[in-house]
Amino acid sequence: MDATTILSFTIGILILYFVFFRKNRHLPPGPRPIPFLGNLILFRKDARGYKAYTRLSDEYGAIYTLHCGSTLIIILNGYDAINEAFVKQADVFTDRPQLFVPLIGVSKGTGLTYNSDRPWKILRRFALQALRDFGVGKKSLEEKVREEVNVVMETLTSSKGEPIRVKPLLLSAATNIICNVMFGARFQYTDDRFNELTDVLESIFRLNAPFAKENFFPFTRNFPGGQELIRKRSAAIEKVKRYLAVTIKEHEETFDPDNVRDFIDLYIKASRDKTDPEIYTEANVYKVIVDLFLAGGETTGTSLDWSLLYMITFPDIQSKCQDEIDQVVGRNRPVGLDDKGKMPYLEATLLEIQRIANTLTFSLPHVAKRDTQLQGFDIPKDSIIIANLYSAHIDQKYWKEPHMFRPERFLNDDGSLRRRDAFVPFSAGPRFCIGEPLARMELFLFFTNLLQRFRFSMVDEKDPPSLDGVQALTLTPLPYRLVALPR
Repeated sequence: MDATTILSFTIGILILYFVFFRKNRHLPPGPRPIPFLGNLILFRKDARGYKAYTRLSDEYGAIYTLHCGSTLIIILNGYDAINEAFVKQADVFTDRPQLFVPLIGVSKGTGLTYNSDRPWKILRRFALQALRDFGVGKKSLEEKVREEVNVVMETLTSSKGEPIRVKPLLLSAATNIICNVMFGARFQYTDDRFNELTDVLESIFRLNAPFAKENFFPFTRNFPGGQELIRKRSAAIEKVKRYLAVTIKEHEETFDPDNVRDFIDLYIKASRDKTDPEIYTEANVYKVIVDLFLAGGETTGTSLDWSLLYMITFPDIQSKCQDEIDQVVGRNRPVGLDDKGKMPYLEATLLEIQRIANTLTFSLPHVAKRDTQLQGFDIPKDSIIIANLYSAHIDQKYWKEPHMFRPERFLNDDGSLRRRDAFVPFSAGPRFCIGEPLARMELFLFFTNLLQRFRFSMVDEKDPPSLDGVQALTLTPLPYRLVALPR
């Protein structure tokens, strides 16, 4: 290669660098990108990745930029930045980007997660109404939740004080509740098809991570393991679709518009009404159901797993919660939704667990619909926006000693429950997690009834389980076992 060729190549690289990375000098600061590759080296999916991205904000500020080739990825840190983007400028930042490999699925622009504009609004409104129709926050669904609580309690009783890992049990319970809403039926925990469903849903979370390079850099699919990862993701989604295809076909064959039994029936009815035929499609029904399973199943099971881990780590707080249950409800009847609001310390404990455990460390990606500004920085149209929710929950502007586990931070001086603005466990703005109402209902009923019936403790106090989590699409506890003794 002669000197002229080398010089031309170098000049070309520099031009591309300045065109892609320096054309807007008011961008949020960030690590220096490499031409063509951007900040590829920083796109990590290891178990502690969320802490690394938070440390970058210490160096570059609350809003910083990562480069994905010529695409800008803006990371929001701290409550103020997240609130300004997702709440105050919701009209700009509500849409989703079309990633090369969409998180939690293979269908771009379908379902609740990756639709935008009118299709997303219609499907979200439909799903929220369906959840209300089928009992979220009502006695009808409360009874179904309690049925799963009873199964969990029977299993814990049968453990007879022997160490037990509760995560699979809690995941099955949370998934069964979604099955009840979606399919109008629950399953035995030993059912092979049901276990296949719970396993594949868990694998979808395990095979994804907010900053997995395969989601942003198409060429990395050819890196070692890249094709295999995409194959596994696709295979997991196809398994769910095959599972759902059988159930949907059964519903179509027995559908009665005058007797809508469950979510699938309601969707079939909407699709046959022909009001929005381009929205109520077969592709969307699969994706909407998967979205709801992921929002209300795995995340809830993981949150419950965190709650029991914190109870065995902080037995004095467990005792205070149990004392409040005994005073308000006693031990002769189960705790119900009617008791919510009467036990502020227990509710504060649940909120503090959600804050400090951070099951959802990052929001799913948003995209800037048009050019705008955030905290004085230019945000160009089509920039990808990701909120670091973990950073909001350790934001020292809003939380004193944020790394301490203190339920009292959610209580007023008079002992009543205190609302905290910087509390965003389900994200913020119009794109907040659609499973939030159901998740809150399940968390309260499981947590209270389990603490009413059992005393939970470590297997070995000399070897306590870690409170660190493993980062995938959600932050999950490291596997641990506990001892459950009847009270």
